[in-house]
Amino acid sequence: MNAVPTTTRLELPVLEWSALDAGARRTALRRPAQEASDDIRNAVARIVAQVRADGDATLRALTRRFDGCELDALQATDAEFAAAEAALDPELKRAITEAKTRIETFHRATAPQTVSVETAPGVVCERVTRPIDSVGLYVPAGSAPLPSTALMLGVPAQIAGCAQVVMCTPADKGGRADAAVLYTAALCGIRKVFKLGGAQAIAAMAFGTESVPACAKLFGPGNAYVTEAKRQVSALAEGPAIDMPAGPSEVLVIADASAGTADRLRTRPA
Repeated sequence: MNAVPTTTRLELPVLEWSALDAGARRTALRRPAQEASDDIRNAVARIVAQVRADGDATLRALTRRFDGCELDALQATDAEFAAAEAALDPELKRAITEAKTRIETFHRATAPQTVSVETAPGVVCERVTRPIDSVGLYVPAGSAPLPSTALMLGVPAQIAGCAQVVMCTPADKGGRADAAVLYTAALCGIRKVFKLGGAQAIAAMAFGTESVPACAKLFGPGNAYVTEAKRQVSALAEGPAIDMPAGPSEVLVIADASAGTADRLRTRPA
C-alpha cells in the first residue's frame, strides 16, 4: 500500500451561473433519473440466490470475477489492520480522527431519547429507544475509497451500542481493503470487516454465510447493483431491513475567482 495517497484528476463541468438563463439553471440542477434495468434486476437476483445457496464459495468466485483478485481470507486480519494504520500519512489519520469527533458530537446531540409521558391520569405512553442487535455497513470503493462513508455509518452504530457491526468493502487487485477505510473502521470499533463488494456483499450480510454474519439491517450507498440488491433482499420475508436507497451523487462546488485555480478544483485524493 502506498504511504501517501495518490492524486486523481477529475474533469468536472464548470458553469458560469450568471450567464445561464432560467431554463439552463433548472437543467443544471435537475437530478438524473434512476431506474434499474431488467438486466440489472435479473443479474442481482441470480447473485443473491447463488450467495444464499453456496455462501463463501460463491463470494470467492464472484470476487475473482468482478474484482480480479483471489482472497486468502474474506475477513480483514489483525495484521491487515496494523499494516493499514502504518501505511497512512499522519496528516490523513489526524483528519479522519477530527472528522470522527465532529460527527460523533452531532450524533450524540441528536440521538433519540427515551420519553415517558402521562397523557391522562394513570395512562403513561413511552417511546423507548434500543440499539439494533446486528447491522451491516457497506462502504464503496469504486472510483475512490470512501472512509467518509465508514465514518458516517460507523459512528452512529458505535453511539447506538449495536452489539454486532459488520462492514463490507471491496478489495483491490492485490486482495487488500483500502487502508483509510480499515483505519476508520478500527477507529469506530469495527473489526469484522470483509473484503467484499457489490450485490454479493449485500446478499452475504443479508442472509449470512460461513464467514459473514447475517445482519438485521443494512446501511450504506453503492452503485446500481448494490442499490438493487438492497431492494431485493429487503423485500423478502426473511430479509433484513435497509436504510433509504442511495440516490445519485449530488456534488456542487460554488466558487468565484477567490477559490483558486481550476486545476485545484479538479483534483482530489484517491
